[in-house]
Amino acid sequence: MSGPARDSNAAMPPRDLSLDTLLANCAQRHAHRLAAVDGTQRLTWAELEARVANLAGWLLARGIAPGDRIALLLTDGTPFLTVLLAAGRIGAIAVLLNWRLAPAEIAWICGNAEPAMTFANPRFAALIAAAEAGEVLMVDEGHAADGLFETAVSSTRPPLPHARDPGLDLAPERPLYMMYTSGTTGRPKGCLQAGSAVAASALGFALHRRFTPEERLLSVNPLFHVVGMQQVAAMLACGGTSVFAGRDDDSAAILDLLHREGCTTTSAFPTICFPWQGMEPIRGGKMPLTNYTGGAGMGRPAMYEFIEKEWDARVVGGYGQTEICGFATFIDYADMLEHPRSIGWTLPHVEMTVLDPQGNHLPPGEEGELALRGPSVMLGYWRNPEASAAALGDGWLRTGDLGTMDERGLGYLLGRAKELIKTGGENVYPAEVDAVFAAMPEVADAGCCGVPDRQWGEAVKAFVVLKPGAELTREQITARFKGQIAGYKRPRYIEFVESLPRDPIGKLLRRELSARPVTPDQAA
Repeated sequence: MSGPARDSNAAMPPRDLSLDTLLANCAQRHAHRLAAVDGTQRLTWAELEARVANLAGWLLARGIAPGDRIALLLTDGTPFLTVLLAAGRIGAIAVLLNWRLAPAEIAWICGNAEPAMTFANPRFAALIAAAEAGEVLMVDEGHAADGLFETAVSSTRPPLPHARDPGLDLAPERPLYMMYTSGTTGRPKGCLQAGSAVAASALGFALHRRFTPEERLLSVNPLFHVVGMQQVAAMLACGGTSVFAGRDDDSAAILDLLHREGCTTTSAFPTICFPWQGMEPIRGGKMPLTNYTGGAGMGRPAMYEFIEKEWDARVVGGYGQTEICGFATFIDYADMLEHPRSIGWTLPHVEMTVLDPQGNHLPPGEEGELALRGPSVMLGYWRNPEASAAALGDGWLRTGDLGTMDERGLGYLLGRAKELIKTGGENVYPAEVDAVFAAMPEVADAGCCGVPDRQWGEAVKAFVVLKPGAELTREQITARFKGQIAGYKRPRYIEFVESLPRDPIGKLLRRELSARPVTPDQAA
């Protein structure tokens, strides 16, 4: 990885700030309080610290060195959190793999990251089978006492210094993890985040939300996704408890877990929390949930009103990116009603501005590209100096999103300059979908765009031009997409057309496509 240095005027975190220092603080101040609930396993902060220290020592004994990559292909829970923190303890870089991807996509990421070791859940064995993933260790979901992982985290080893101590001699802004984001060329980019950046984001999040050690997070967002990671990191910042929902839990089971554990905050996608309306969400006169994070500008005012009034929970919207460790802005429900298209104000550690194509700052009300800076901005993209320079070259993170700001600093999102499709919290670039169509011999031309979707916010719609005499059904197209790219990237609607709108130099006019109506018969 290489990229330009951050702007010297941007606020920098303390040199020893990291998730490891947050963990050390929790282990000292809240030793006997619960840190995590994962199925039948309940770990205090002292117990979590001990398991992290043991695993870190085990990794060193296996030859893992600072800068080596450790891939995680795990369901959410204490093993994921333990591996991440242990990697950070010794200066290794965690590669957070998205188990929604296809085997070919996992293989490409592993080829790019070159992990020395991979921790994988047995249910994902087929995903990792064809990848060059280094030494692969299977981690059982049930925390089997006789498993290799449980042995590694339970075996007492000589004390290992915290990453902030001089014993390991690690750089203050050493990378902690990589999350791969989709790229406009169809290849994902490894977003490299320093441990100090993740900790700064967690502290800013916890401060804004006024979290205390009494907080209990219902963790339902995947930890390979920045939203899930930021929330769990915020529990390290405040000393709260992360309550992990099971990978196979449905909405009813998650609601039961929320009540059983007295969870106070969550960020649940509509597919999880909307069904709660018919499942007695208030039990014994109580709804323990006090904070619910939705998406700013995503609509659903009726549901938000229901949560606020019927559940007596607070709805908070926000905007952010993987490249800034999650949410960068927040907006409360009352402000959502007054400013329905706003993404809110920045968190304490983040600055926001609007830039023109030349990098000049625009005055309030003028449209341009939203840009962010602060201590939670990424280090750059792994082994992609060109993309790093394009994103960070002028001292600001260029988001690729169009927007404005008003005189009070409220931000407004207008559109996605890079034609990004966001479906169910996941990013899809049209080039990824177009590339699959390009390999189909029956297809003369194809293009896709994002269209509104009640369930997922946006869905992928494809427009297909068949070659003369060729035949291809929607069902056949869907079948060919399987195994090529992740399910959420596949077209949910397919329209067969005679031609696609293009400009004089052949560029596809996706905005014209997105303006066309979506009809039920186009469902794939």
